[in-house]
This record gives sequence, structure tokens and C-alpha cells, in this order.
Amino acid sequence: MSRSIVLTLITLLNVSLLFAQSEGYDKIGKFDSGRAKVQSNGLYGIIDIDGNEIVTPKYEVIQSFKDQRAKVSLNKLWGIIDWNGKEIVPVKYEKIGSFQNRKAKVQLNEKWGIINWDGKEITTPKYDKIVNLDKGGYKISNEGYWGLMDKDGKELIAPKYEKIKAFESNRAKVYLNGKWGVIDRNGKEIVKVN
Repeated sequence: MSRSIVLTLITLLNVSLLFAQSEGYDKIGKFDSGRAKVQSNGLYGIIDIDGNEIVTPKYEVIQSFKDQRAKVSLNKLWGIIDWNGKEIVPVKYEKIGSFQNRKAKVQLNEKWGIINWDGKEITTPKYDKIVNLDKGGYKISNEGYWGLMDKDGKELIAPKYEKIKAFESNRAKVYLNGKWGVIDRNGKEIVKVN
């Protein structure tokens, strides 16, 4: 075979492979920052502006990218992919909250935990509720009792109070067995609840 025929065949093969990647989608969404959502057989994926598949259509939902992260869902469970399509949080959570300070709340088996920006669980899902505090950290709850966790996911006070009010001047009122006390942001009892 002559060299020109071989080069022509290779060129045709490369062109057909390029078009094979971008053909056959049921829908192609609007391009945003060089990425577009595609749908095939009811599942979603992502292509780049050149038609290359970044994510093969395999998710039931792909939400919009925010800070180069997008939530994805399959079988009513959620995960997160990065801008390059890498699944940084496996699709296993019932719910994933929005990232705040590069951390997000996640729910697994009806319990809440915290993941970091890289998808690592910094707090295993084991709480009934987790509430963000205004200057970092969290209020945590189990079986109707409240405790505190710092911004890095370290439990400062196990859930033991019936109520923890909002912090004012780095102090919060706590309530237990009909009595009020005061704690600081590190969980130290300034005024003991007896």
C-alpha cells in the first residue's frame, strides 16, 4: 500500500473516531466555560468544546458546575465530580449540602457527617443533625441532645445539652434539666449546668 493511501486511511479513521464521540446524543446542552451537558438514553454526561467526552453519559442528574465541582446523582444517591470528570466524592450519599469554607455536609443512612473539598470524610456520618455556626464550627445533635464540633470536624462536646443557643461574644447559653449554663467556642463550661 502506498504511503498516501495509508495516511488517508489513518486520517479518515481519526475523523470518524472524533465524530463517533460526539454523535448520537439525544440532547446537547448549552456550552458554559467550554463544557456542555449531554444526554443519551436518559443518562447525562459532559463533553468539551471539541466534542471530547469528559464524562460518559452515566448519571441521572448532573448539576451545574460551581467552583469546578458538580453534584451528580444515580439511583437517588449523590456524589461529586471535578471539572475533569473525576469522581471525587463517590455516588453513595442520600444528600450533599453546599460547600462552605471548603466543607460540605453529607447524609448516609439518615446520619450526617462532613466532607472536605477533596471528598474525604472528616466526620463520619453519625449525627441526626449538623448546623453551621457563624464563625466556623458546628452544632451537632443526636437523639434530641446537642453538642459542638470545631471547623475541622473534631467533636468538642458530645451531644448532651437539650439546647445550645447562638453564640454572642464567643459565649453560648446551654440548657439541661431545667437549668441554664454558658460555654465558650471550645466547649468549656464557663457557667456549669448542675
